Amino acid sequence: MSNDISDDQWAQRVYLMWLARDTRYALTALTALIAYAQSTPVPPVAWVCFEDFLSFLGKVSRTLWPAHSKGPNGTDRGLEWRTKRGPFLRKILEVEDSSPLKAREVRNGSEHFDERLDEWIVSLPRPTVEECQAGTKPTFPAPPIRFINVEARTIQVAGADLDLLPMAEELQRLLAKVEELEPSVAVLPADMAALLATSFSPVPIVPFNAPAQNPGGIQAWLDEQNSTDLGAATEDTEA
Repeated sequence: MSNDISDDQWAQRVYLMWLARDTRYALTALTALIAYAQSTPVPPVAWVCFEDFLSFLGKVSRTLWPAHSKGPNGTDRGLEWRTKRGPFLRKILEVEDSSPLKAREVRNGSEHFDERLDEWIVSLPRPTVEECQAGTKPTFPAPPIRFINVEARTIQVAGADLDLLPMAEELQRLLAKVEELEPSVAVLPADMAALLATSFSPVPIVPFNAPAQNPGGIQAWLDEQNSTDLGAATEDTEA
């Protein structure tokens, strides 16, 4: 094992493939969220997409800006590597600290929504009948709502807003950059790419467009195998 991520191609491949997976899922959830949110009334499934989007967005953000803590099952070596991982990935992926991916207010508001709810409940006045009859009007704090504004393309949690357009653009840019650095993520399904990334092999990593006995390279061979499998499946169905 290398002492530096820049010298460890296998580690780089693992990080990039998982990052591509989470970025794709974030974009998929965001697309579905916008589509569902245009219905009146907004269906419950929109809020499932809402939570999925923030969840995968959080995974992307933490991959690029990891927490500098060891954790309950962590090691000093893992912590040392983690402190190097964020700066290295941000550098090769050209992610600035001003990137919307770093913004955490809305995600934190959603993940800790129960805490926001507690604070609202304990601060909410409980006027008595006598106070109401006397015309006393207590001040009621705004509830920590979760809101989707389809026209403005924003979402809000507990008063914090997230502009979806620049977020989507940055996620798409990030995915394109990952595919540029690790072309295999562009030709493999997200879960398959992640699985291959975690399957260590002592042999050198071979690009999917590398020359092979098949004139079209490895990707052409994969396409040929898929086509053969599909043909065999069709024959079995007809039989």
